[in-house]
Amino acid sequence: MKNIIPLVVSVVLGLAAVYIVSKLLFEKEENDTENKVSVVVAARALDAHDELTQGSLTYKDIPQSAVPKNALLWENVSLAYGQQLPHAVSQDDYILMTDIRIQTTLSDCARQGEWTVPVTFSDPALVKMLMPDDEIAIISTYVSPGVTVDKNMTAGDGSGVKMTESRETSVLLPCVRVIGIANEQGSFREGGSSSGTIFVSLPPQQAMILIAAQRESELYPVLRKRNDSAALNRKDSGVVNADTFAKIRKGLVPAELPEVPNKDHR
Repeated sequence: MKNIIPLVVSVVLGLAAVYIVSKLLFEKEENDTENKVSVVVAARALDAHDELTQGSLTYKDIPQSAVPKNALLWENVSLAYGQQLPHAVSQDDYILMTDIRIQTTLSDCARQGEWTVPVTFSDPALVKMLMPDDEIAIISTYVSPGVTVDKNMTAGDGSGVKMTESRETSVLLPCVRVIGIANEQGSFREGGSSSGTIFVSLPPQQAMILIAAQRESELYPVLRKRNDSAALNRKDSGVVNADTFAKIRKGLVPAELPEVPNKDHR
């Protein structure tokens, strides 16, 4: 019996070792197949107020899912040249957009071939919490015109036809990147705005649709997980209208408040 116990322990340890090695190999293979993004890092240790130059910065290729929030992409490294760091940075640490926000202009943050559009939302609550480079979906609530025909009225003058309106809600843009936030201090690279207005960078056609949508409907932001590739098809969410709520209510019995409240809930 004493000889069996060490054997069982050895087998268990061996299986655990195989599991750990397999898990590490799987994670390595997964990281190798994931798209890589080049981000700016410090080529050496930098002190506060050091001027950023070509010799002080380099790049690191990392998986897209591991890109830090507000990371400065290598393709935009020229934005950092000539600026001073607000704090010390260790070698190989990331250089963030917030590190160079003082001298960055809004046009510098727009993507190649895209237009920068201001968007004002009906409810500024989420905008107060947003930061540049966050990703959001934009939801549109609008009035949809319709026509109803009263079958009991057969007059030829069209009096039996009535114009109706109903509110509908759908996804306008499933994923856009916040490049700036309008605030009272004139800054656009910091959060905390109460104006409800942000700036986004979009292809020209989408930019025009968004501008028109602000005239025709109420817009609401929905926060997305950064670099999340799911739910990018706006048709997946469908449309919410009167039929939606009719189906929700179908089969439900109207609730009534009791005349005497439950004493345990007073």
